[in-house]
Amino acid sequence: MTALYFDVQHLSYAYADGTEALTNISLQIPKGKKIALLGHNGAGKSTLFQHLNGILKPSAGSITFCHETLSYSRKALAALRQQVGIVFQDADNQLFSGTVKQDIAYGPLNLGWSQDKIEEKIAWAVAQTEVEALLDKPIHFLSVGQKKRVAMAGVLAMEPSVLLLDEPTAGLDNYYAAQFLQYLAKLENGQRTFLLATHDIALAYEWADQIIVMEAGKIIYNGDPIELFYRQEVLDQAHLERPWVFDITRALQQKKLLDANLSMPRSKEDLQKLIASI
Repeated sequence: MTALYFDVQHLSYAYADGTEALTNISLQIPKGKKIALLGHNGAGKSTLFQHLNGILKPSAGSITFCHETLSYSRKALAALRQQVGIVFQDADNQLFSGTVKQDIAYGPLNLGWSQDKIEEKIAWAVAQTEVEALLDKPIHFLSVGQKKRVAMAGVLAMEPSVLLLDEPTAGLDNYYAAQFLQYLAKLENGQRTFLLATHDIALAYEWADQIIVMEAGKIIYNGDPIELFYRQEVLDQAHLERPWVFDITRALQQKKLLDANLSMPRSKEDLQKLIASI
């Protein structure tokens, strides 16, 4: 039996103006997985994240974390948010302290840890995100990419089991987007789960163990990253394109230059190796 972090059943949520943001969503979030959420703006990705972190409370349905139904008391939410960290798309919505070190320290200082443990976790988070040179800088002097790394460090310092990453590579060039994924790779430990909401289809295809596709507040696909791109009806409904690696591989298969039954490459490097073997 697969160990779970979250079990979401029949979750619905409507904003104050009556707008239905989520409708009858059911899904399970296992331990130790890399999960990508795809869908255009307004599909419900950020709203779902805010429910998993306890920022929003369902209009209907239930959410359990580690087999316990979410509670919305101040104490319960603090405990949840230690375990379920969220990095917002716009880091300016998350960073508020004067300097980088003060911001990273904020979460651990409120967890009741010893000073030694606080310093240990801050140092670890700083090392993972490579922000050592920024510690004394004022937040407003940072670039977009630096702010994203500092926001990530502040979440990591609380040692979460689940990381919710809302468009973490938005606004970054290709180099820094690739670097961000390298940071995530260093955090994999077999138990930590990552949920990454993104518009970058190629990134999701290469990185994820599982892809969830959302459209108009509903989940229309939840499963294997490769199988998704054979499902034309899902791609049409969510206005998704296939990754170029997938398309080129299919074209080579149709020309009988590659075996029709090969394991589908997920990255440029995988495809280059296949082509080199022809």
